[in-house]
Amino acid sequence: MNAALKTKQILKNAYGVLAIELIAAAQALDFREFTPGAGTRAAKAAVRKVVQHLEEDRPLFPDHNTMMAAVERCDVLTAVERAIGPLATSW
Repeated sequence: MNAALKTKQILKNAYGVLAIELIAAAQALDFREFTPGAGTRAAKAAVRKVVQHLEEDRPLFPDHNTMMAAVERCDVLTAVERAIGPLATSW
């Protein structure tokens, strides 16, 4: 039981880290002047569905919580797979 509870906590932390990384990546892409690949565009669009561009300072915990839920639902992965096809897995 302890291992299951610890695993649940680890997954929640991982979702949180991925949420922060995706928000930061989408923000960075907003400032670039090139066209990224189809998968990257799909990922950014999925992020922007739940988190708007950060134009001025605001509390980010609502954005983080919303993006964390989207990561847990695999919204970004689904969007990328729709754009470029299923990702191959080795496991």
